[in-house]
Amino acid sequence: MIAQVARIALFSILISLAAIAQISAILVWPGFFGEVNLVLIILAILLFFRGLKPALIAAIISGFWLDLFSFNLFGSNTFSFLAAILIADKISLTWLTNRSFYSFLIINIITVLSFNFFSGLLFYFSNFEASGFFIFRSSFWLSVAYQSIWSLIASFLTFNLSLLVTKKLEPVFLETGFLEKK
Repeated sequence: MIAQVARIALFSILISLAAIAQISAILVWPGFFGEVNLVLIILAILLFFRGLKPALIAAIISGFWLDLFSFNLFGSNTFSFLAAILIADKISLTWLTNRSFYSFLIINIITVLSFNFFSGLLFYFSNFEASGFFIFRSSFWLSVAYQSIWSLIASFLTFNLSLLVTKKLEPVFLETGFLEKK
């Protein structure tokens, strides 16, 4: 019982520290380096390796911290994280049937795209900007591209390091089932 409470407390503290690091350090880095979305990378890793429940709990904890210190509509980060995780989980259950490197890459890209779409949508409707819809701005797509690159780098490193630890994952990159004789 005490070990389980300690694991939950450690999980909550680590997720909170990642969210606080996102707010206090990463967002002030210049240019390409400031586009690292550490929380989103961690959520995608949790979804792929641990499942939906820990990813949703981490999304609520980190979303709370980001909403607390954000100037956007309160709850927009939490909603965007939850929506991104639920969409990535739905796609991983319906289309991605194996736990391969490509599945992990797709989950990371889907979380980046859906998070940015929902956060941009909520930011647009909460501010009613006159400069145009967020999808038509080059800064939105540049941010999505940078976050996707960082997410792909993190997924490459995470997946290859996890291959050293566990045998649950498939080290095969492509399955050539269509070439086999039936």
